[in-house]
Amino acid sequence: MPFLDRIRCFETLEISVHSFSKNFAKINISLDNREKFTLEYKYDHEVELNENLAGLMGATAVINYALFTGEIIFDFPTSESDRKMIEEMVKINNVEVFINRLCRIRYPFFRNEFLPADEEVTQENANGNTKLTFRSEYVDNYSGSPNGRSAIMLSGGKESLLSYGIMRELTGNALPYFFNESGGHWKAAKHSHDYLSRVTESARVWSNIDRFYNFMNHRMPILDPVVSFSWADDYPVQLFLFPVYLFATFPSLRLKGIKDIIMGNEMDDPAEEPPYRGIKHYYGVYDQSPDFQRRFSKYTQEKGFGITLWSALYDIYGSVVEDILVNRYHDLYLLQRSCHSCRYQNGDVYPCGKCTKCLGVRLFIEYAHGDPEEIHYPLKTNLLDMVKEEKMKLDPDELEFLTDGLQSGDYDMNTQITGIHLLPGETEIMEQIPVEYREGIYSIISEYTNGNWKLDNSKWIKY
Repeated sequence: MPFLDRIRCFETLEISVHSFSKNFAKINISLDNREKFTLEYKYDHEVELNENLAGLMGATAVINYALFTGEIIFDFPTSESDRKMIEEMVKINNVEVFINRLCRIRYPFFRNEFLPADEEVTQENANGNTKLTFRSEYVDNYSGSPNGRSAIMLSGGKESLLSYGIMRELTGNALPYFFNESGGHWKAAKHSHDYLSRVTESARVWSNIDRFYNFMNHRMPILDPVVSFSWADDYPVQLFLFPVYLFATFPSLRLKGIKDIIMGNEMDDPAEEPPYRGIKHYYGVYDQSPDFQRRFSKYTQEKGFGITLWSALYDIYGSVVEDILVNRYHDLYLLQRSCHSCRYQNGDVYPCGKCTKCLGVRLFIEYAHGDPEEIHYPLKTNLLDMVKEEKMKLDPDELEFLTDGLQSGDYDMNTQITGIHLLPGETEIMEQIPVEYREGIYSIISEYTNGNWKLDNSKWIKY
């Protein structure tokens, strides 16, 4: 049996809009005309919704499962720009799932008999053969807020909190925007939301998207249930996560006066990202890459929103991010909860302290000379031993820098880890940041870094 037929779990997934109003949307996802899941979005503010925007919010969720689906039917109006975007995203996400879930295996989510044999690791199989059917036309006629403000997608992690801190300092009117998943994942962001919603204007959308993922994953017999439905600091299938959050902001854009959206995406070393068996991929983080940022911005321009998606932190590593957060925006550092297994205790939100995200944050805090107990982490105790036992997701060079420094008590500051990076394709530092903010952001970050670095023959050099 051909590989793509062997891993197929759904013959058809059909997306249609159930209903919408000025503050909610319901989208039906039909599986093989047998079962249905109703995806819900509820806003804490008035929004502008129609069938096109509601349907697109459902589409981004379904794209996660495209590789395992014969046909996806979009039973709502789509424009030419929508269709082009969806077609590109399906192809790219198929490759990401194929490589980073079925080939480069961190956790054995999939049963062995459904993994590709060596001869099946091909570009054709990575691309998938999902048929996309669009049933009706839509003509884009949206307008944006060219003189509006920046919305920062807040998750409770260090990157989004630092992004908010920088834009708060530079503009004074940055808007914290929260995507509230219905399950435990919200605990990490809730602490930030509860505080910021008291002291400034914020925006929040609630969704049962996490229940949708669980519903879908339980209907995939190719998953190993013991591994896939046990605790892990990763997801079994879904890699197309941030677009779900971003598309959910569309109904808010005009009424909230949003002209650009900022994600807390930090440095991923391009020197450490070779193709897999000749197949180009993004190591499972396409939706956090500069390529996605540019494509999303182009798409929103085509639809008429005029939104720019960008990150203030692409040029620096997490070590620098934490250093600035701890030492410049300490009020926001106190809100940080970088853990997917947070718990409520003594009227506050506590991280688990032992998952790979927590261990990474604890290393960052040590580098920044912060107090981990301020955000409910224990003192370093056996931190190095715990790190050695885990499959850390940090860049190898950064992990070595942090562990060596913690062990010796002396961090090697003559390294690109603590620098600002000229990324491939850029002609100047921070080129992907809008010009109006570039100088201000560079001025802030340069206080905590050791200069500018660029790649030369796959090695970082200072210049």
